[in-house]
Amino acid sequence: MKLNSVVFKLGATILFLQLIILIPLGYIILQLILNYSINQTETQLVQLSEKYAEQVNSVEDPDNVQLLEHLTEMTDTSAVILDENGEMLLKTNWEEDISDNVLENPELKQLEEGESIVKEYTFEGNTYLKVAQPIISNDASVGSVVLFSSFGLISNSIHNIIVLVILASLGAVGLAIGFTFFISKKIGGPLIAMEKVAKQIAEKKNFSLRVDYKANDEIGSLAGAINHLSETLERYQTNRNEFFSNITHELKTPLTYVKGYANAVRHQMYQNKEERDEFLEIIENETDHISNLMDDLTDLSKIEEGKIDLNQEEINVNRLAEEMIKRSQFRAAEKGLKMKLDAPKHNVYLFADKSRLDQVLTNLVENAVRYTEKGEIHLQLKEEPNQVMIRVKDTGIGIKKEDIPYLFERFYRVDKSRSRANGGTGLGLAIVKNLVEMHDGEIHVDSEVNQGTSVTLQFPKKGAKNHALSK
Repeated sequence: MKLNSVVFKLGATILFLQLIILIPLGYIILQLILNYSINQTETQLVQLSEKYAEQVNSVEDPDNVQLLEHLTEMTDTSAVILDENGEMLLKTNWEEDISDNVLENPELKQLEEGESIVKEYTFEGNTYLKVAQPIISNDASVGSVVLFSSFGLISNSIHNIIVLVILASLGAVGLAIGFTFFISKKIGGPLIAMEKVAKQIAEKKNFSLRVDYKANDEIGSLAGAINHLSETLERYQTNRNEFFSNITHELKTPLTYVKGYANAVRHQMYQNKEERDEFLEIIENETDHISNLMDDLTDLSKIEEGKIDLNQEEINVNRLAEEMIKRSQFRAAEKGLKMKLDAPKHNVYLFADKSRLDQVLTNLVENAVRYTEKGEIHLQLKEEPNQVMIRVKDTGIGIKKEDIPYLFERFYRVDKSRSRANGGTGLGLAIVKNLVEMHDGEIHVDSEVNQGTSVTLQFPKKGAKNHALSK
């Protein structure tokens, strides 16, 4: 595993965070246990010293020795009985490193007043817990009993507990490492797979690759984004290849016609003047077709490079729509189609580039005529408080629902064979969408197969002047 890999960094981060939690937690637990052990020892000594002091009637009673020995053996403590002056009368289980001067004058006075003593006692580097109780006889202090418990005993217990805590901590760290490794692999594995797929896509142009990871989380979302990118690139490459093939065909076919009929005219291979004029008309039409195709390519190139500047002015949309209907009327009539315009009686104005807006409407209306065999083409204009809506609706062949999201992509054509037959190149709608968005507008498509298509344009009214409504 590389030190700079995501898996290592992620694993080290998780382990570091776990150790940050475990170390303070272990320290707190040890402190709690230590305090609990000292408190328990203190409580036990106090209770035993009180019980012994209650049972002793006289400090000189020989039975006190047997009772004291039993007490110290049972608790593993050192004990001593002092008279009222602090002189040692007897001691049992005595540690040699405990000084015979076990009580100081202030402590003796405290015992004479019937108070208990609980404090730490240190002598020659050894620490003990010292508990002293007064021995009361006839309502007077006749002596005292002092118990010593070595902290070494407590330390041994604490040591055992520390060993257990350390073992538990090591086990927790081991589990943490295992958990970290599992999580790192779980998270890092898909990331590594994504890296490999991305490299294959970038270096080998293999757009058919996909990341095989599905999860409802951020990594799953990233995998989905990479797959979507790969699908888009694959579709773009396919459409681009088809586009160049189509462009080649679209250029080669009219050029073949132009060359053939020009050669026929040059060598006077016609029967009469009417046939010659027909040949010349074919040459002219094919030249126009090539010119239009080159115009589309030029516009698309300018749009991609951001070199189109809008010459915006206030235009009368009613008049533009009427001109559009008149221009398309002849071709629609040839196919037996009706052209219908539905516009407000008052003039609708829009701040836009007239030639580009005319280009947009021309593309949409000509598409509607091209892909409609019977019925009508309906151009609708509507003015709303904050926007102008233009809709082109036909009763043509329609578009499949799955094709609509890709309709405005460059090089995309819904029906390849029919588009070629009707002269489509897959450029017109891509140009339309870009021009609409350059006017801060929106474009929406609704369509059903064999029912027709409706294309709606919405433009904001910003920049337009106020006009009095005219009937």
